[in-house]
Amino acid sequence: MNSLPISLVNDYLAHKQHLLPTSHSRDVVKAVRDIVALHATSAAGPYLALWARVPEFRRQTLQDLLYERRELVRVLCMRTTLHIVLSDELPYFHQADAQRRRLAEQRDTESLLTLAGICSQEQAGPTLKRLQRRVLAVLTKRGPSTVHEISQAVPELHAKIRYSVGKAYEGEFSLGSRLVPGMCGQGLLVRARPRGSPAAWRSNLYEYAALADWLPDVDLSAVTPMQAQTWLVRQYLAAFGPVTVDDIQWWTGLSKNETNTALRALESSLVTVAIEGLAGEHLMLADDARRLRRFAPPKAPYVFLLPALDPYIMGYQDQQRSLRVAPEHRDKVFDRAGNAMPTVWVNGQVVGAWSQRKDGSVVYGLFEPVGDDVLMMLAYEARRLESFLEGEFLALSTSTPFTRNLK
Repeated sequence: MNSLPISLVNDYLAHKQHLLPTSHSRDVVKAVRDIVALHATSAAGPYLALWARVPEFRRQTLQDLLYERRELVRVLCMRTTLHIVLSDELPYFHQADAQRRRLAEQRDTESLLTLAGICSQEQAGPTLKRLQRRVLAVLTKRGPSTVHEISQAVPELHAKIRYSVGKAYEGEFSLGSRLVPGMCGQGLLVRARPRGSPAAWRSNLYEYAALADWLPDVDLSAVTPMQAQTWLVRQYLAAFGPVTVDDIQWWTGLSKNETNTALRALESSLVTVAIEGLAGEHLMLADDARRLRRFAPPKAPYVFLLPALDPYIMGYQDQQRSLRVAPEHRDKVFDRAGNAMPTVWVNGQVVGAWSQRKDGSVVYGLFEPVGDDVLMMLAYEARRLESFLEGEFLALSTSTPFTRNLK
């Protein structure tokens, strides 16, 4: 089998990710389903990810889908990271890693109970269950509430835990700030509407609701962990393939054994492909591989701007990232933890990074020269993004030396 050209792979992946002008989606729910999940560590990130994929996207559309129609929901799932997913797919995302996440969260919270002086180590388990029942009772009575509001009714949650004592970054946090979000990871609560109007779309101050009240038709036990893991691997392959086994394991957060078990269950629908310049085999769904080989690349140049931590650039581990980011530019695009900055793309390759001035205007820097026609396209995209942001400044939690120098 002939190796696939990198340019063809990148064009096809941009097509699957709804990033080509000809593959943009008018349907927000379909766009989210097709890329599996929206990375939501940054509150504004999902809005910008959809802006890049959905023509004439409006913030209110996502807010309606999250908080009114509730077809989408913000949850902890892959790699214990916050994502926005389809509500009807929540059982799969939850069950894929539920046991490992539940045990880790319970262990960590029980430890905090003893550090806060709430109870002894021997009583941590029963005490945690009692506190969780009280939190659920509060939310059932008063509806969606912030951690502070819940803590008013459950005073133990006000207890403070100090960290990094004696170091320059010493600080403290409340027990409630860990216990309440931890209940989301256990499938008891869900992040509901954020506070902070009129800038609620970029606020991380969430209300919390009982999952059973917020999404009464969702049954987390509707699928088994093995069914969920197999489904998750298949969805990832459909959205991001061709990929390596390491990519799958990294993105899903599954163990090596769980990943291999899921791949064996999918074996009849998989094929391997080779990519020019990359060692090893890459996996694809067989139907998807046929579509790739028939795919006609765009004849005209195309550009797009993606936010920090966009699902597309974060969807792969190190080797696959080199398909889209030249090795000499990696430290401009990714911080030391591997988090992607806001990026500038031309023809399926990262050619620069963008940022904002304090007045909300969008600025970008390129790693290498591009043609005048591409420069005009990038200038248009920057103006379009400025219009979407309406002058609001989005502060990044991390940066690289390159992005810090953008002015």
